Amino acid sequence: YALSAGYYDAYYLKAQRIRRLISDDFKQAFDQVDVIMGPTSPDVAFGLGEKADDPITMYLSDIYTIACNLAGLPGMSVPAGFAKGLPVGLQMIGNYFDEARLLNVAHRFQQATDWHTRVPEAFK
Repeated sequence: YALSAGYYDAYYLKAQRIRRLISDDFKQAFDQVDVIMGPTSPDVAFGLGEKADDPITMYLSDIYTIACNLAGLPGMSVPAGFAKGLPVGLQMIGNYFDEARLLNVAHRFQQATDWHTRVPEAFK
């Protein structure tokens, strides 16, 4: 209703301002680091075929990847272990137009670990 009631421009402009703030924060961070790493999700993966009945729970499973997407940054998730027999992802975020470095870091991580070759206990 808000978008159809003439509020579209105001909400769009506000969203663009927030997006710019997020982008500016990442730019400042990349003045000091090459890649930002953290968990991909606040919890382990859902079980095979499992869905949460609560849409908020489903939404929150992506909460750590939203800022990267809003800022338009390259990001990826690589296998980084298991918890409760389910995979855990390591999110890697690269600077604007620096996909090669991001892919290199991910490749080196996979050379140093074997998480990407293992099958989760829950999937056996």
